[in-house]
Amino acid sequence: MGDASADTGRSGVQTVPPGKGPGRPTGSVGDATRRRIISIAMKHIGEYGYAKATLNNIAEDGGLTSGAVYYYFKSKKALVSAVIAEVTGQLLERFERAVTRADDLQGKLIAILEETIAVTDEMPDLAKFSVSVRVDGPRYPELRRALGHSTNSYYEFYKSIIEQGAAAGELKPGIDPRDVADMFGIISFGVTMLTVEVPGERHRSAIRTIEKLLTEGVFVPMSAVMKTEPAAG
Repeated sequence: MGDASADTGRSGVQTVPPGKGPGRPTGSVGDATRRRIISIAMKHIGEYGYAKATLNNIAEDGGLTSGAVYYYFKSKKALVSAVIAEVTGQLLERFERAVTRADDLQGKLIAILEETIAVTDEMPDLAKFSVSVRVDGPRYPELRRALGHSTNSYYEFYKSIIEQGAAAGELKPGIDPRDVADMFGIISFGVTMLTVEVPGERHRSAIRTIEKLLTEGVFVPMSAVMKTEPAAG
């Protein structure tokens, strides 16, 4: 295309001739670069924490210049907030699809847990990132808004399907759907923590035990225990 065209260096990244400013990435190229930065940032935050992760290291890991990262994200706060929003959006989309495969409230909650297993297998860096930002985030005011929005989005989703179940008579009288939503949110975060602490089959077994607790229960009623105890001689 003549002297005005950009050359491609050994790394495969386009270099701009002297006197020319970098052009705005177009279409899918720009979207792909942005997604790659978000994915690498997720990995770095999970491994090093918010304080120690740097845009320079994220850029280097992605084979990008620092300027390329700053083009999409003006600060580390902006980048991590974008990762939180991206992760929240992706998970909620998957959870929404998962619950359509179930007919009742128990089935929907179990479908979410099963989807959690699938996500963990497909995105191994997600659990570490989620735990890291939830633990470190409250210490950094710049992340509180993003974390608060994420937490509220999950809560509202859980509450909506639980309220539907309550309206259909699937909760015992006196049980507040908001309390059940809080309970399930705690379970979900605990499952994420467990993924980081004990990844692998033990994590899956724990989720399957939670599913049994939601459906048939795992405890023998005290009345039944009393019947099986030997009489005092």
